[in-house]
Amino acid sequence: MSASGDVIRATYLITAPAGEAAAAARRIAYEQTVELPEALVTDAAILEGVVGRVEDVTPCAGHDERHLATIAYPCAAFDAQFPALLNLVFGNASLLAGTRLVDVDLPAAVLSQFQGPNHGATGLRALLGVHGRALLATALKPRGRDARELAALAGAFARGGGDIVKDDQNLADDFETFKRRALRCRDAVADANAASGRNCLYLPHASARYDDLERCFEFAAASGIPGLLVCPMIVGLETLRTLAARYPLVVMAHPALTSVAGGTAARGLAPPLLWGTLFRLAGADIAIFPHPGGRFPFTADDGAATAAALRAPLGELAAALPAPAGGMTLERVPELCATYGVDAVHLVGGALFGLDNDIAVATRRFLDAIRAASDERLVPPQPLPAPARGYHLAAGADFNWAGRESSPYKHAEDAAFRGVRRVELVGRFGEPTRTDLRYFEVEPGGYSSFEQHVHGHIVIAGRGRGVLVQGGERRALEVNDVAFIAPLEAHQLRNESDQPFGFFCIVDRRRDRPLPAG
Repeated sequence: MSASGDVIRATYLITAPAGEAAAAARRIAYEQTVELPEALVTDAAILEGVVGRVEDVTPCAGHDERHLATIAYPCAAFDAQFPALLNLVFGNASLLAGTRLVDVDLPAAVLSQFQGPNHGATGLRALLGVHGRALLATALKPRGRDARELAALAGAFARGGGDIVKDDQNLADDFETFKRRALRCRDAVADANAASGRNCLYLPHASARYDDLERCFEFAAASGIPGLLVCPMIVGLETLRTLAARYPLVVMAHPALTSVAGGTAARGLAPPLLWGTLFRLAGADIAIFPHPGGRFPFTADDGAATAAALRAPLGELAAALPAPAGGMTLERVPELCATYGVDAVHLVGGALFGLDNDIAVATRRFLDAIRAASDERLVPPQPLPAPARGYHLAAGADFNWAGRESSPYKHAEDAAFRGVRRVELVGRFGEPTRTDLRYFEVEPGGYSSFEQHVHGHIVIAGRGRGVLVQGGERRALEVNDVAFIAPLEAHQLRNESDQPFGFFCIVDRRRDRPLPAG
């Protein structure tokens, strides 16, 4: 649920004697905002507009030294991204004894800055064409099997009617190995889908060095792989939020490295907040978490509360699917279905592999158990993403291209310029590329703005003659001349001839806004 007004409300479980709980809550409020003792903060503007305000401290029933404290943090100057949010509500407080963050309510203005799941529960149902029952997923394991063996397992699961097959989170390799495994498994699942007419989704594990992590997302999107498994606490919540918003993939979030304790633990993050709300804010369409009774020590209340957080209203964000896991067996399917209902993904690993020598047969047995507890309805699935395809732009007269219109160079108030037209050629039409290609044309006597920016870019003269003002020097540009503009290098393109001067510009897809130079 979203908070009202212009504040972020955080709820903490504070372990302290009854007479000290209110003071402990005030210490958190000051620690999280001004990081000074209360007595040293006397400026009225800071007290009103920066310091957190303790709204309520309530004893927990049956626990003399446990209290729930709600603190409201002003968010007028809040930058809606995970580093700022997490630092605000739990940065230093995470180091305090007896302090646990159990919930965060965000106002609509903050929630609107988070895209959340790309597909959500409804979108996943459309991709699969499966309604009325819980979904069945498995993990490719163990590490040590080669790509052919893993692909064979993936194909068998898909032939058995399984819904989602993911890499095990332990399959964390270099980018080239990731590509080879992902393509083999994609093709094995695609063959099974073609035979059945259904859609099983294959989700490889995106775990890579910083330089390669986005390449995993790019590769999946370009090769028609519908989504990825990601460990948000390993790659970072803000990293996942950014990449999930940038690439329209299904994201299955794994709880590795979350290091949370269930029940009424006295410190850290509450599991429903992390696995439910925060994972969903970061873009998880499906969130994996341990179901009680498996090999991880969490309770039924933890599971129920996590599932509720994934489904609860959260601004305009889509609901995500809970994926209980960790020691699931065929005998426990009725319990799982009764606990989580139809809007869930039952993730079964070792129990499925050990049930039968034929993975397809074992998958059917698990599906039969799920169907027995539900009312399955199958509809034609939505087509899965197709691999990216290139295209050709036919050039017309006077440096125009079919399907590409000229547009204003930039807003008139941005900077001084004269007589420049702009044509977006490649990069703004859904292409999976990190660069944009534009064509600019300067009329006689015209000039671009004199500016500088952090991103470097490449200029290739294509028509007529021009002058490049660069780093305090003037350079003549003739057709086919190439210039590189370094980051923060002041530059301008001018046409001092009596004929149009045109140039192509290659620039980063994501770039900063220019600053006036000189």
